[in-house]
Amino acid sequence: MIATDNKGENNKKEEKKKTEQVTQDKEKPQEKKEQELNIKTQQDLSEIIYSKKDEQTKMNAYNQAIDKGILPRSSNYQEAVYAYEESVWIKNN
Repeated sequence: MIATDNKGENNKKEEKKKTEQVTQDKEKPQEKKEQELNIKTQQDLSEIIYSKKDEQTKMNAYNQAIDKGILPRSSNYQEAVYAYEESVWIKNN
């Protein structure tokens, strides 16, 4: 029984460590996204859209620019680059 109790405590400690690590890992990307997506101008958006960032980050930046009124929303659902280019076209025409 003593050996079983030690295993139970060790398992609890390991699970707690894993839980804490997962929590820390989840917090870091959220902080990073907030820093990345500081869109103030069309130039800021352009830099993100044409970067090597993942599609989700690009779409988040595009949507943030739409919400701030920097560009009009594209009428089509498409990749972020195409949505951005169509929005720029709409704005200029």
